[in-house]
Amino acid sequence: MKTVFLIFVLLLPIHADPAWLNEVNIPKNGALMPISPAKLSYSMTWNGRLKAGNFDILFGEKDSRYPKHFIVRSFGGSTGWAHALFPYKFNYISFLNPKTFRPIMFVGNEKDNRGLDNLSFRFNSKGVTGTEKSIRKSGNKIKEKNFVYPNALDLFSGLLQIRSMPLKNGDSVVMPFHPVATPYLSRIKVIGREQHMGRACIKLDIGLEKIDNDLSLKHYKKLKTASVWLSDDKWRVPIEIRAKVFVGSVRVFLTQHEAL
Repeated sequence: MKTVFLIFVLLLPIHADPAWLNEVNIPKNGALMPISPAKLSYSMTWNGRLKAGNFDILFGEKDSRYPKHFIVRSFGGSTGWAHALFPYKFNYISFLNPKTFRPIMFVGNEKDNRGLDNLSFRFNSKGVTGTEKSIRKSGNKIKEKNFVYPNALDLFSGLLQIRSMPLKNGDSVVMPFHPVATPYLSRIKVIGREQHMGRACIKLDIGLEKIDNDLSLKHYKKLKTASVWLSDDKWRVPIEIRAKVFVGSVRVFLTQHEAL
């Protein structure tokens, strides 16, 4: 009986921690590099020719309703022909700790021709919990979501984390984060320094994989390749993003940078 029991135990599946957990090389906690209040405006084109959309990111926007938070807000959507084919707009707000610039809460909404999605997520030392409420003509649906990765980052604190890294030529950064409604593992390779769009920049290659509920990784089909040029100065903000996605090539480039 004892031998049979031992064989049974040995045949049980072993659920080891995912290998990528050992690859992560960003600090698990601690303050991120701060950014002065600023407004960044971006324009988006499809296949390098047709304008497809625009959006703004406001870091440190003053809001009397939330004096105890560092607010990051972003809004925008599709325009022109892209809006005719795929009407889309979004509005995101991230509430960051003003001392550490780590996320406390992320809320937002996305609207397209299918309906409206309302997002609400809280961040703490254990991970991320929240809801995604989909409002459709056929009815409403609420998804409860939970990402059990400690001290996770949201969309904007993820950007602050990247710019907080040394980013030496040849460096690789492996960073899990929960940008909007789904967690991803980002693999970032520092390609080098070069002049780009008239500014000194750091060129990065970006790869993304979805993180499933059991922390296993899934191929992210919508993104094939992506490169980002960060300004090589005290700001370290995205100057341009070039990505090959499932619908073609997309370019996102900075059109205005002003202090708030």
